Amino acid sequence: MLKRITCDKFKTQPGEFSTGLNVVLGSSGGSNAIGKSTFLLILDFAFGGDNYAKSAKDVIAHIDHHTINFEFEFDGTKYFFSRSTNRPSVVNRCDSKFHVIEELSVPKYRELLRHEYKILLQGISFGEIVDRFFRIYGHGNHNEHKPLQGERESMVTAVEYLMKLLGRFEDIQNLKTAEESYDIKPSKQAQRSISDISMDIATNNEKIDGLEKRREKLCRQNEEADLRALGIDPQQVERLIEIKRQLGKLNRQKSHLTSQLHAVRNNMPDSDGVLRKDFSALLRFFPEANIDAFADVEKFHAKINGFLRADIEEEIARLTPQIEYIDADIASYEKQIADSGVAKSLSQSILTQYARVSREIEKLTEDNEALRNEMTQLEKRKEIEHLLTSLRKRQDDALAGAQDDVNAEMKRLNDIITGGGRSAPELTLKPDKTFEFETKDDKSEGTAFKGLVIYDLSMLALTPLPALIHDSSIVKRIEDSDFEQILRLYQKSGEKGKQVFIAFDKADSYTPNTQRMLDEAAVLHLSVGNELFGTSWSRQTPAMETAVEIKVEQKPDKE
Repeated sequence: MLKRITCDKFKTQPGEFSTGLNVVLGSSGGSNAIGKSTFLLILDFAFGGDNYAKSAKDVIAHIDHHTINFEFEFDGTKYFFSRSTNRPSVVNRCDSKFHVIEELSVPKYRELLRHEYKILLQGISFGEIVDRFFRIYGHGNHNEHKPLQGERESMVTAVEYLMKLLGRFEDIQNLKTAEESYDIKPSKQAQRSISDISMDIATNNEKIDGLEKRREKLCRQNEEADLRALGIDPQQVERLIEIKRQLGKLNRQKSHLTSQLHAVRNNMPDSDGVLRKDFSALLRFFPEANIDAFADVEKFHAKINGFLRADIEEEIARLTPQIEYIDADIASYEKQIADSGVAKSLSQSILTQYARVSREIEKLTEDNEALRNEMTQLEKRKEIEHLLTSLRKRQDDALAGAQDDVNAEMKRLNDIITGGGRSAPELTLKPDKTFEFETKDDKSEGTAFKGLVIYDLSMLALTPLPALIHDSSIVKRIEDSDFEQILRLYQKSGEKGKQVFIAFDKADSYTPNTQRMLDEAAVLHLSVGNELFGTSWSRQTPAMETAVEIKVEQKPDKE
């Protein structure tokens, strides 16, 4: 159990904690901002909680970062630890003088506490056990109408944590695992039956038979290229269709280039630029003709022909390799067709029809496979329905058992508190893992908070939960007569080695017995002028207590 907390920044060091009730006692004037809730957060900090480090910004701003020292005792052995606000993710294991021996991560430290408290529950961490029962202002778990549930937690999650705490989660986990394991969609199960699926399969089979006959006919009409006999699938057929399409395109390109080449060659000049023509015969008809002028023109034509010949030869040189490349591609495609065993003369239309029919057969076959899988799932559902029904029954029984256990303990505690004259709070756990929590015929605030405290005390009794923390915002709402009996139950929890920490003020307004119990259980007194850290930075001017503070001696340290 937690034995002691100290800090060099505290104005007054708390006394030693004991099993049962431990009280942080405020002044009779009910002063706020003196450090009651802050000290409860420090208690949570000692148990591995994170809220103090997150919410202590005002403390740090006024007194700087500080270290909290704390001591636990288990089976007569003392354990010393420290934790600082500037390194809240680390818990130091220390010697008795609080010199650091080793550093532990917070999860590892909480696992150490779990081990020392001998908590053997499965599927729930130490933090998940204590955090929901450390009810400190600002913690988000003060809802008196839903004490199972955290601030941003679903009902289902809250109920599952309750079942884990009570050691009854196995049946819930088994059903959860089974439901997640069976991949069956409820919507299909509701709309279709095995007979419907069988009819769809039969219809598809008829279509497949008709398509198979059509494909056989295509093959018989083209015996030179029996595609089925060659084992060619639709993908290969589509590839052959593409090859033939590319082949046709290449042949057209080759024809175009060949035509260009022939035209260029036909325009090749015959003359090599040498004068071959004899114009002397013209003199018989035209005696006065200038033969030299004709010769000059012929020489000019010969020169032009020389230029044209060079251009044409260049064009021939460009076209010839293009035709050669196309010839190579044509040869490659023709080889692929030859290697497939399909006749080169087989038309693209026949190939296209064959591919389309084969694709339809494939699609219908796939549909049938999906339908058979659906049928298998439906048959599987029938086979496992008895198992699921059994698991649901076991979950319902587990929820009902947990409900009965908690309600029986809450009734026992409520009868002690009220003398049996008033209704006890009741918990209802539903099959869908939601819950209701109420005290029938009594919706008053005091009764609601009494119900929350009774629920926590029942869980303290029924589970390995080691401690409770209740802030003054919870306990001060409970009727005076009920509160006195609750204090007795807090104290009685020490018989099982449990601890309860509460913050409380206005003690002089209660009965003498209440004041005595608070006095005896007080481990720390706080008031205006005796704040936890020696000052209240929320006050602008010093304030005086409005009533005389109860004088309580600190309990002597126990060695």
